[in-house]
Amino acid sequence: MRRTITIIFAVAVLGGAIALTQKHNPSNSSATAMPSSATRASSGSASYKDGTYTGDAADTPYGVVQIAVVISGSKISNVEFLRMPDDQPHSREVTMMSEPQLKQNTLDAQSTQIDFVSGATSTCYGYQESLQKALDQAKLT
Repeated sequence: MRRTITIIFAVAVLGGAIALTQKHNPSNSSATAMPSSATRASSGSASYKDGTYTGDAADTPYGVVQIAVVISGSKISNVEFLRMPDDQPHSREVTMMSEPQLKQNTLDAQSTQIDFVSGATSTCYGYQESLQKALDQAKLT
């Protein structure tokens, strides 16, 4: 009986996680939150106009995420965190843990096709959305 309850609970949690993933990214028919390295490599070759570009604020279940991206030499050279969830102790902890990883992942990928930070999925979706808006402004036409 206990084993059956454990299995049912595990299936329910997994189903909820898949539903949450698709809710935040409806264009993605897959439940996977992390793009393949082949995707990152192909989309990281874009060139951008030098300058600092501010992305739109993105609402997440834990608060607003907004970033600015700095372009230098036609490449992403820095990410500035303008607004991140911080109204609850757990949100502050997740923000402190995720910011350096998100920044490094962006610098490595040179695009929005970044690896998400484990434990910060909602924040990562908001970050990726704001980053995309900033990079849209920076694209060479």
